[in-house]
Amino acid sequence: MRSIVPAIVAASASASALLLAGCSQGDGRVALAEGGASTGYIGGRSVTMIKPADRKPATVVAGKTLDGKEISTTDYAGKVVVVNVWGSWCAPCRKEAPDLSSVSKKSSKIAQFVGINIRDMDPAPAEAFVRAFDVSYPSIYDPDGKQLVKLAADLPPTGIPTTLIIDRKGRSAIRVIGGISEKTLLDMINEVADGK
Repeated sequence: MRSIVPAIVAASASASALLLAGCSQGDGRVALAEGGASTGYIGGRSVTMIKPADRKPATVVAGKTLDGKEISTTDYAGKVVVVNVWGSWCAPCRKEAPDLSSVSKKSSKIAQFVGINIRDMDPAPAEAFVRAFDVSYPSIYDPDGKQLVKLAADLPPTGIPTTLIIDRKGRSAIRVIGGISEKTLLDMINEVADGK
């Protein structure tokens, strides 16, 4: 277990490296630790949590959804916003999709989920993914990675899947690189909603 300093990770990967990043693989787990004490969160590969006092405004993500509607993360001011970067071709994305879908429904009063679908050059596989896993929240269709590259400024998603949690004030709070379980994600959303 390694201690993770709750600070914003500096963007070091180029746009092309982000676009070429593949699925996060393996079952390595990193438990969050803050000041030497475990917080109890377990992530797929790594988890970064930012203390409320150290949070910065999150990058605004916007675009057309798979069904052609324009959305932005700013549309959900006052709610916790959960941004999940995924691709239909990604095995860990398929594995975590049922949990994400379940949590989005359970936490709908306090949180809004927004997906970012990347590297699906044809929207048909992404649309099939949404149907197969009963994904009820919108996903921005981002085949060329323009929205993904924007995220590199504050919490770069260096692997797929990546889940970002933005607090009620629009600040980056948590990043999970790799798959995430239903219980862990629900706990994180509730803590961020409570101002932690």
